Amino acid sequence: MSQEMEADLPMAEPARQEPETDMTAAEEEEITAMKRRVAEMEEEAKKLREMQATLEQQTADLADDKESIDARSIFVGNVDYSASPEEIQSHFQSCGDINRVTILLDKFTGSPKG
Repeated sequence: MSQEMEADLPMAEPARQEPETDMTAAEEEEITAMKRRVAEMEEEAKKLREMQATLEQQTADLADDKESIDARSIFVGNVDYSASPEEIQSHFQSCGDINRVTILLDKFTGSPKG
């Protein structure tokens, strides 16, 4: 009576291949190119932030200028339709320097609005 007994032994696993840790020259070149592009994009973003800060400062300055101009501007109504800008300027010359005289015109007829 001989019986063969099979033992439950762990089976040997097939050999695993180690992933290549060595990069090829093409892969290294691609990584270098990507790093260079990232650096260029970061430099571009820095320039854009600087430009935006400059524009925001200029916008603030313009808003201050507009407020200053508005504070020194006046509106004169009921002006004779035949009055010229020169006549209006000479009339108000005693009040100080006049930078600009604007007579509003009707956009359809081109005649002064008075």
